[in-house]
Amino acid sequence: MHYKIILDKRRSRKDNKYPLKLRVYEGDNYKDASLNISIYETEWDADTQVVLKECKNHGLYNAKLTQEKAVADKRVLFGIEPAAPQKPKKKYSIIEYGRKLSHEFERTGKTGNSKVYNTAVEMLLRYTKQKNILFEEIDYSFLLSFQNDLLQREVGVNTISIYLRTIRAIFNKAINEELTENYPFKKFRIKQLPTPSRTLTIEELKKIVSYKCSGDREFNRDLFLTSFCLVGINLSDLLTLTNKNIVDGRITFSRRKTHKIYSILLQGQTNRFLERWSNNSYYLIPVLSQKYEGKELQKKIGQAIHVCNNYMKKIAKDLGIQKDISTYYARYSWANAARNLGYSKDLIAEALGHEYGNKVTGIYLDGYSNEVLDKANEQVIAAVFNPAPTAKQKTKQSNKRAYY
Repeated sequence: MHYKIILDKRRSRKDNKYPLKLRVYEGDNYKDASLNISIYETEWDADTQVVLKECKNHGLYNAKLTQEKAVADKRVLFGIEPAAPQKPKKKYSIIEYGRKLSHEFERTGKTGNSKVYNTAVEMLLRYTKQKNILFEEIDYSFLLSFQNDLLQREVGVNTISIYLRTIRAIFNKAINEELTENYPFKKFRIKQLPTPSRTLTIEELKKIVSYKCSGDREFNRDLFLTSFCLVGINLSDLLTLTNKNIVDGRITFSRRKTHKIYSILLQGQTNRFLERWSNNSYYLIPVLSQKYEGKELQKKIGQAIHVCNNYMKKIAKDLGIQKDISTYYARYSWANAARNLGYSKDLIAEALGHEYGNKVTGIYLDGYSNEVLDKANEQVIAAVFNPAPTAKQKTKQSNKRAYY
């Protein structure tokens, strides 16, 4: 009895690949056992019985061949009969599974996640040109080759990082569902470059507040500033606030992205903005219509954010602020202003709903009292919207501090 691995070239698949098989000889007879591996003829060395490096998955395939040979060796040397064949587990396509996850995110209103997953999967499909590529076919070498291909096409390092982190998340979800045991990210390092600062200084924010404008430009400027006053609330959350979100003089809402609960006191300039826009519409901000739902609502929100971003870029240009301002700047600028006023990273992290030091386990103000965070926001708003004190006022304040 002896065996060898053969490339069965009797019939090719549609992609012109041939299956590898384990052929076991007994006298003049032989039996073939499928190895569930298909490769091109140029990727197989019949003499050394290995898959050549021309194949992207040569490492994974050769490891499997080594295991099959070890089992065959025991059978030849010791006459051990192979175990009764088990029903092969269903193999899952990462492309199809990734699309399924994307659809689930879209169905539950997480359109941002849906787009990220769908884009990552499409980039993977563009690289492999195989709709049915399996989880088991992706290894360290594959990921490295995929990353290098994206770099050669001049895709940004941080964009590549998003694709790879999304693919890693798809693997984690598939493993949790017991669809695969393969995890190619054990030693693979995802590269990422530091992102440029997306903050405005207090002085730059003051310029925006003092900027003389009207019409749509004024409306979108004030929309940006309202986001700032509400601790950098995302525009997607701000635009969908209704009167039901106002409870005891506070804006209470669940953030669409993370589902964390926020409760922010309405104070100072925020009230003035909302009072100016009050027009008995369904939403507090007169941008969206109640008739929009689902995908149409998400589309309208995206359009409103795009318009606001465009106006803020024009305003920045007029003011000589050389920053690519977008609505994200409201959130990070609030944190930067609070930091400049001496507030701790822990407090700022909790205000933003992040987990830093004190872990936020439930409602927004779990680690700090409402009063502490309300006071912090009051001072941040005052630093931006209140006029700078005159020299005479500064002298009075200094004398007052000296007296006490």
